[in-house]
Amino acid sequence: MLEKRLLTYRLHGDALQTRRIVQPASSQQHDEQPRGPMIVCVDTSGSMGGFNEACAKGFCLALMRIALADNRRCFISLFSTGQVDYELTADGGLEHAIRFLGQRFRGGTDLAACLTALSEKLADPAWQDADAVVISDFIAQRLPETVQLRIREQQRQRLQRFHAVALSSMGKPGIMKIFDHIWRFDTGLKQRLMRRWRR
Repeated sequence: MLEKRLLTYRLHGDALQTRRIVQPASSQQHDEQPRGPMIVCVDTSGSMGGFNEACAKGFCLALMRIALADNRRCFISLFSTGQVDYELTADGGLEHAIRFLGQRFRGGTDLAACLTALSEKLADPAWQDADAVVISDFIAQRLPETVQLRIREQQRQRLQRFHAVALSSMGKPGIMKIFDHIWRFDTGLKQRLMRRWRR
């Protein structure tokens, strides 16, 4: 029921195209790793308005669907100069998700506060195995050294991983280097036209 309601939101504009690749079957057996909860942080600052906003909501919904399909806890944090947090799988999670979809993005970007709160959440034993994802254009102030050191310590000692979905080519390299994995989806007009032309 929850997943069906979430799927009623449609991302208009530049649709992603899927491509099927056929590969030979492998006989190797791998033990399936247990999947932990998900923490998704979405930048809702003014620079994320317009097309970036639609893409951020689309990516966030895709991650919500994965969490629901895999019965994983899903914690969402919306940040700009402040933060709004909720757990999708908790009571009232659907109402919060619908409110998020109707929200307009505005305000400044306090990425340092977001990453501080994220590292504190990952220190909680209930969330220490979570997949942490930050969706942003990463146009923000330089991160304080204390925040960078704390994240590096969690990456090294606890083997926690920080993922990024970057929606701009203008993201600061100094910020991006703290992430273990970066998925780039340039939402600039030139790249949008190029993707449309290739279709």
